[in-house]
Amino acid sequence: MGFTTQYPIDLRVKVLSEYKQGKVGYRTIAKKFGLERDTVRYWVLKSNSDKSALMDTKNKESVPEETKDIEYYKTEAEYWKAYAKKLEAIRFPESKKKQQSKRSKNCKREDTQ
Repeated sequence: MGFTTQYPIDLRVKVLSEYKQGKVGYRTIAKKFGLERDTVRYWVLKSNSDKSALMDTKNKESVPEETKDIEYYKTEAEYWKAYAKKLEAIRFPESKKKQQSKRSKNCKREDTQ
């Protein structure tokens, strides 16, 4: 497995801004900044697909992103609980009260016989 170098964000910004001027290509920029051509290419492709990708580092998530995930899962859990209650009401429309009233009717019938 290869070694990945962590480059400063200001270097990434300089490289991307120079590339986006459109005057030079990957190789020229890579030579100028002492980088691999593929590194420059990766940064450019990543910045085109995701604007926040420039600030991201590998395998790191920011705290606000984790907080968003937690809030999402809490909301999802609440939704599924409510959904399960609705399904139970549809699947088992007879409540305990109805079952008890049936039993009491059966008892009354037995008493009258």
